[in-house]
Amino acid sequence: MEFSSGNVHASDDLYAEELQFQEALEASISFSNLHISSSSRSSCDICTEEKENHEMFKTTKCFHSFCTDCTGKHVKTQIERNSYTVTCPAFNCQSFLELDSCRSIISADLINRWEAGLTESTIPISQKFYCPFKNCSAILQNDNGEEEVIRESKCPECQRLFCAQCKVPWHPGFECTEFQEFNENERDEADLNMRKLAKKKKWPNCPNCNYVVEKTGGCIHMTCNCGFEFCYTCGLNWSESNHWNTCQRG
Repeated sequence: MEFSSGNVHASDDLYAEELQFQEALEASISFSNLHISSSSRSSCDICTEEKENHEMFKTTKCFHSFCTDCTGKHVKTQIERNSYTVTCPAFNCQSFLELDSCRSIISADLINRWEAGLTESTIPISQKFYCPFKNCSAILQNDNGEEEVIRESKCPECQRLFCAQCKVPWHPGFECTEFQEFNENERDEADLNMRKLAKKKKWPNCPNCNYVVEKTGGCIHMTCNCGFEFCYTCGLNWSESNHWNTCQRG
């Protein structure tokens, strides 16, 4: 009888212990559900607004988290400043944002600028230059080194010819050394065509103003529009000697 009574007490104790365990387990599950429910929203450290988890941008290099709107604005600001190594918005954080992870939160234009900027950053400064046509300005790379002198080249973007040595639109009919002697205001297409014609016709330039002079008749004594007098044959100042009688090229 006492043995039987002992079993009843043991069973009661075991039941109480199991009940206590179940209550603890239910409390734990309830707490976990509450935690999961409350963590479905997060606070952005920039705008401080509560956002749904799907509205948050999580970096892959650090543990900081910001809303997609604020992250997109941060990336846009960096790209517009020509800073293509975009760091995490967190203060003093040196982690970088990956372009691929940001594609869904920025415009296609920003993506293109970011890609171009990253490409440009990989080109050594000594090899980097730009298409000389102002309405193109595509970034180009001269990776030929000193192996071969390349002059006539075509821009892969605008398909126009340029001189790879002078970094200007192509100047047919003129060597680079000759072209580089021209002033900036003498390098447009009309001036180059005139110089090409003058070179073909062997017209001289006024020694004073460099204006092309054509002699249609008369003697070798020329007076330019600038007032300078010179010998059409040798180009020397007419007043310095008696060219009429002494010019060796007359």
